[in-house]
Amino acid sequence: MASFVVIAIGYFVEPFKSQVTAMHEFHFLGAVFVTLLLIMLAVGKVAPRPEAFVQQDVKAVDMTPWKHARITGGILCIIVLIIYAVFADFSVLK
Repeated sequence: MASFVVIAIGYFVEPFKSQVTAMHEFHFLGAVFVTLLLIMLAVGKVAPRPEAFVQQDVKAVDMTPWKHARITGGILCIIVLIIYAVFADFSVLK
């Protein structure tokens, strides 16, 4: 919600609108990101959570690791790299 407010102020409030139009859109979004990080850090210091959140496992889902997960992940990564290589334009390397 706060990001929408900061972006809307940057695009529609007149003193800030001229500053936004003077910079590239990616720079503006980077500034919004940094501003939101600072706001979140300030809120965390001013009003921290009363206690740490601990998720309770109710054993509704079997969380046993799959024995083929690593090999399947590796094969998928290799397939993605092959797809990139097939569609890549290697002529720019010359």
